[in-house]
Amino acid sequence: MNKRLPFILTLSLCGLAAADDGSTPMMPDGSRDMYVGLALAGRSAAAAGEDRPSALRLLLQARWSNGVFISASGVAGIDLANAAGVEYGPLLALSNSRSPNETRRLRGTQAISDSPDGGGFFNLYLGNDMRLRSSVVYDTSAGGVRAEAGVQKSWSALAPHHTLSVSAGVSLADGAVMRERFAVRRDLGGVRDYRPSAGVDAVTTGVNWNWELSSKWLVTSSLTAARLGSQAAASPVVERRNILLWSSGLAYRF
Repeated sequence: MNKRLPFILTLSLCGLAAADDGSTPMMPDGSRDMYVGLALAGRSAAAAGEDRPSALRLLLQARWSNGVFISASGVAGIDLANAAGVEYGPLLALSNSRSPNETRRLRGTQAISDSPDGGGFFNLYLGNDMRLRSSVVYDTSAGGVRAEAGVQKSWSALAPHHTLSVSAGVSLADGAVMRERFAVRRDLGGVRDYRPSAGVDAVTTGVNWNWELSSKWLVTSSLTAARLGSQAAASPVVERRNILLWSSGLAYRF
């Protein structure tokens, strides 16, 4: 999969493994599961020149007792906190490449390398099932900084075997990151010149639902609504400002 979606799509994935009481893991989607599986995922519109077909995606998220966590989104890190109610530590975000020659819509854009990005995160709990999330990452391909902040609330007692989580957040990017993803040059084949500046990448809201079929199997589904910031939305590579992303899959808990 190419690196064509902006950082908004990682908001729900960078919440990071956590702990309600310092020992019970809470995974990025609001569940307390460590699992692997497959999901059917899709989106309503192209955000930065990418195709829109539905496709199978790997479901994977896990956390170990030493604080190390990973997810299939390409996010990994270590929770270094030893007290209940807070989480912090280093963060690694793997990214994919993009070439201006991949689609007609990307003509005149800047190539994006697949170099890994590094940074850190800090999460604060407001009770057992609500947390404030934040992260800052240095984008090695763009040579710039991006950040995100959000809130997540989970409910595990609404109905037997069901867990619901809702979230909201905002992602920010400096000028270097915005230009790498959304700038267009007419002299390189683009439809017009466009050079965005630093600002809001996107604002997102989302919901995740987990249904425990048994002690080992669960269905996990998510729906995220994203609204691109004005700088991103004005780019010729963006098809629509408002985007819906969805996925639903079956996973095996371990």
